[in-house]
Amino acid sequence: MAVLSQRDATDVAARVIAMWPDQDHNDHVHRYVKGQHDLPYAPKTAKAHYLWLLRKARTNWCRLILDLMAQNLYVDGYRAASTPDGTEGGGWSYWTANRMARRQTGVHRSALEYGHSFAAVTPGDPVPLIRGASPRTMTAVYADENTDEWPVYAVARGTSWGPTGPAQVFRLYDDQAVYFLAGDQRTGELSYVETREHGLGVCPVVKFSDNEDLDGERPGVVAPIIDVQDRYNLSVFQLMMAQEHGAHRQRWAAGLELDDGNEPPIGPDRLLHSDSPETRFGSFDATDLAGYVAALEQVLRHLAALTQTPPHTLSGSLTNLAADALDEAEQGLQRRVGERRTSYGESWGQVLRLCSLAAGDTAGWSDMAAEVRWRDTGTRSLAAVVDAWGKAVTMLGVPAAATWERLPGVTDNDVKRWQDMPAEPDGHALLADVLGRANPGG
Repeated sequence: MAVLSQRDATDVAARVIAMWPDQDHNDHVHRYVKGQHDLPYAPKTAKAHYLWLLRKARTNWCRLILDLMAQNLYVDGYRAASTPDGTEGGGWSYWTANRMARRQTGVHRSALEYGHSFAAVTPGDPVPLIRGASPRTMTAVYADENTDEWPVYAVARGTSWGPTGPAQVFRLYDDQAVYFLAGDQRTGELSYVETREHGLGVCPVVKFSDNEDLDGERPGVVAPIIDVQDRYNLSVFQLMMAQEHGAHRQRWAAGLELDDGNEPPIGPDRLLHSDSPETRFGSFDATDLAGYVAALEQVLRHLAALTQTPPHTLSGSLTNLAADALDEAEQGLQRRVGERRTSYGESWGQVLRLCSLAAGDTAGWSDMAAEVRWRDTGTRSLAAVVDAWGKAVTMLGVPAAATWERLPGVTDNDVKRWQDMPAEPDGHALLADVLGRANPGG
């Protein structure tokens, strides 16, 4: 495909923008992640105190579920078939140069939050540039979304600040260039700014899809639990109302003579008495809050089941949990994380292959067998891991160096540094050599 003319670039960008998916869903999800949940129903005559309780009843479980997933998704290395150790070439140097150890989190969180996110690669100096984007700021068009590896076009939008204030800007990507356009704040019309050719032959944008099916559904981790979040907020509000109006004992008095406008002097440091034999005293029973607390716990159990979240993570209780039980409780979460690692890992492989292409590394671009390595975030102790792999070395003949990368917290840079360290000398061999030289005739 040839580079688009100024008119064609503007026309194509306008068409893609017109096809931009409705953002109401993404904005709704974003509000819930920020904790700005829809309030439970309130009558039109509700007082300010009633509305205050409604707002204070919001407890943001959506953020916790999103954080829990994102904290288990961290790329630690890249194994390339083109290099023996997988740490040099193959795109990993471009990863580190782009500070993706930090920036990868934004791509993962957007994919988890909205159901998908994007990463764009463009040539740069000294290395290709990797930019992440959420579906609120980027969209892509595919000829066949289920089978095509690369989009036909992609558009990213942002804001540029100049002497006259903020201005909306767009970038249109295709297989030959990136076209920069400006949007009129009043009319929305696009105007051409410049073209920067990349000549990669593919549109350099990669989609990260969360839990996608063949119908194109990508719900993410937040949208499926919004109803549960609303139920929890309602239960908290009802508990707070019961605490406010019924959790303390209400006292009453009948037949007590008081001056007009006066109220009984009831209080914790007061004794109420009457000279009239007709006066009766009593109190209402306090509201039992156990039912409200049980309702909250039931909602959390539903949330744990729907999200495969360990129950102790939501309840904050670790009472009498042995190591094996704790590991078993984490299995559902690890299976859910493993599904994302498979999907996101393929996308990161595409990104790093694109970096190799942009840098002129044909071997890295053609390396279809390369894969990213994810950090081990399981709950197993280091001692248990070392013991298991130590037995694999001694009993199964697995090379000891091959087990280094299996240790929790060990990165590819650590493995490379260990490989470059000089081997420890054999003490027995050194002693035999010294004795042999000391007694050459013996």
